[in-house]
Amino acid sequence: MDRDVFILAAINEVTPAEAIRHALEITDINPLRVDDAVFGYDGQPSPLNIEQFTHEAGLTCPSVNVSSSLRAVFFAAQSILSGDLELVIVIGVSEGSYTALLLASPDSVGRYNLPPRARLAARSLAGTDTALRAAGLASDEISISKNGERGALLMKELLEELEQQQKQWGLVSTGPSALLMERI
Repeated sequence: MDRDVFILAAINEVTPAEAIRHALEITDINPLRVDDAVFGYDGQPSPLNIEQFTHEAGLTCPSVNVSSSLRAVFFAAQSILSGDLELVIVIGVSEGSYTALLLASPDSVGRYNLPPRARLAARSLAGTDTALRAAGLASDEISISKNGERGALLMKELLEELEQQQKQWGLVSTGPSALLMERI
């Protein structure tokens, strides 16, 4: 079993359906290939009608709500790592902003000839030090760090900064949760 999860797209839009559609369009992924949609709520009091938004975006896959967008990424990554799913879209929901992250397995990257932008190197619910140990990295190897409550949006911003600055390693943390990203 492969131990990699790749980020194909990171998009921010004003509606969930627009974010999903845009992420699929820029990667040229047919919506029918998406296995799951995971919505993560950052400070939002009540869940959206996610079936409405996934239907508007052309998805036919199941969807689920999770308490935060970084936890949604963890959930999606674990589903890919277990071999259950190949393409998962995560939608971070916060204050009228919607960030879509399209995640993929190594098999789907190869099969559909998809260019990954980054790799999720490690993640931890027990803090940055645990994530660093899991990735075999020291803290001084991390070029860019982002900390806050809007995990999916922070991941999008981190990916853009890593690409612009041509840096390899980045870290996103929300509370005790941490995720290490390697730019490809």
